[in-house]
Amino acid sequence: MAVNTVDIDKTRSEIRRQFVLWNIDPSEWEIIYQEDRSNNKIIRLPGATVRYLRNGKWQSIYCYGFSSRGQNLRQCFFLLERLRIAEQHGVQYTGLTFTSEVATTNGEQSRRQDLMEAYDILGAAPDDPVEMVKEIYRKKSQYYHPDKPGGNPEKFKRLTEAYDSIMKSRGSS
Repeated sequence: MAVNTVDIDKTRSEIRRQFVLWNIDPSEWEIIYQEDRSNNKIIRLPGATVRYLRNGKWQSIYCYGFSSRGQNLRQCFFLLERLRIAEQHGVQYTGLTFTSEVATTNGEQSRRQDLMEAYDILGAAPDDPVEMVKEIYRKKSQYYHPDKPGGNPEKFKRLTEAYDSIMKSRGSS
C-alpha cells in the first residue's frame, strides 16, 4: 500500500493563493509550527497553525491530528479553501479544535525546514523578491513592535529572527 506524501511547498503555495483570493496582504498571515524547547533540546511537533488577519482580528486554524507537518498543513489548507467557498455562499463560522502528537526531524531536512518556517512566519515565499520580503517585514514589525499599542515582544522577536534568517540565506542583511 502506497503512503500518501504531501508536498509541503505546494501546500504553502496554495495557502498563499487562498489569501490572495481573500485579498489578504502577505504581511497579514503566517504559518506557525510548534516546538518543544524543554531540556535544552528542540523537538519539532508535527502540528501546523495558520494565522491570518480578517476584519481587524487575528484568526487561527490548527491541525495536530496527523504524524507529519505536511499532512497537518494540508488539512489547514483544505479548511481555508472550504471556508473561502462557504463565505462566498453566505456561511458564517466560529470555533475550531485540535489535538497534538510529537515527531522529530534532523540534518539537512531540518535546516531547510527552519528556513521554510522563517518564510512562513514572515508570510513570504522563497521566490518573492528581496524588496517584497523587506516590505512584509516592515509592515509586520510595525504591528508587533513592543513600543506600539498592542505590540507583542515575543512575536516581534520571532518575526525578527525569521527575517534575519531569510536575509542571511539570501546573502543580504
